[in-house]
Amino acid sequence: MNLFGFAIRNLRRRPIRTALSIVSIALAVGGALALIAISRSIEDSTREGMAEIGDDVVVTQRGASDLFGGFLPQQIVDRIALVPGVARISGELFLFAPSERSRHVLAIGWPETSYLWNNVPMRAGRIPTPGERHVAVLGDAIAEALAKSVGDHVELLGEKFRIVGIANYTSIVNRGMVIVPLPDLQEASYRLNQVSMIHVNFNRNATAAEIARIKGDIESLGRVSVSTASEVLQNDRNFAILKAVSLAVSIIALAMGGLSILNALLMATQERTREIGIVAAIGWSDARIMTSIVVEGLLMCAAGCVLGIVLSFLAALLFPAIPTIGHYISFRPSLGLILPTLAAAFVLCMLGSLYPAWRAVRLPPTVALKHA
Repeated sequence: MNLFGFAIRNLRRRPIRTALSIVSIALAVGGALALIAISRSIEDSTREGMAEIGDDVVVTQRGASDLFGGFLPQQIVDRIALVPGVARISGELFLFAPSERSRHVLAIGWPETSYLWNNVPMRAGRIPTPGERHVAVLGDAIAEALAKSVGDHVELLGEKFRIVGIANYTSIVNRGMVIVPLPDLQEASYRLNQVSMIHVNFNRNATAAEIARIKGDIESLGRVSVSTASEVLQNDRNFAILKAVSLAVSIIALAMGGLSILNALLMATQERTREIGIVAAIGWSDARIMTSIVVEGLLMCAAGCVLGIVLSFLAALLFPAIPTIGHYISFRPSLGLILPTLAAAFVLCMLGSLYPAWRAVRLPPTVALKHA
């Protein structure tokens, strides 16, 4: 009998223990994939949302720990607009605002003259007209979640806004946002004359040297940083903490899966002391005996990983139900996400298999054969 067949036979001899070990690994792998997917999805969705709105770079407060923690005086928008090479510019205030049905929504405020209004892909209704106040354009996802349509009212920060349009963005973050006139959001949030971010477009065909010069000129105007969307998110404290926590919990979950393998194989080798003594007596080398036990662990790991991937996809279906962030995340599997998790699972399972295998070959065959 070859090593693979030997391992399969031994696993089938203890179906309940084998099944429990596989389920343990599956839960560890599925949980790890789901956690990493959440952190990566939030970051990717935010990046895609910023890119879809349309800008070359964004200006934020220098030293701000995260996107929502920095504010800029609205007056600096006009000063940046005068920098040679800046083609278009718009201030933006954003925050998570309490709304109806115990939901918090991403509220965005734009000036009435902002070029960003012209980039809104409308599914129904229209954008606000100049001078129009207390009106809103909803992303289609949040409109559906709140059961709102054009002509209805939506509540933000205790204020009522009449819905004049429904947007049809493609990125999940933008589909869940509510856009209102900047002065209304500033008043409702007590952020008068403040913006969170400034969107900047350069002149077409600007060279790398010109772009570097424009960035330097903007940063010389005050305590501001000029970055691309990716650079902003890389330096955001909230995303860094989210990724660190997700990674730490994932490692713990995978380690528990490895310990499950160790426990199952340790008990199995104790029960099979006489059998191990027999195969050693007929000429099996220590390396072959150890390999057969490690193969058992890897087979359980493989089955657990397959089941874990299935569980992670099922968990992804529940992502939209997560409070607050459910409308801003989506699980998009990729080899770059799945392969590192599976590799870590196999390494930990192999490590969990080695100790029982080592113990199995420590016992001399003559002693092992005396066991009933």
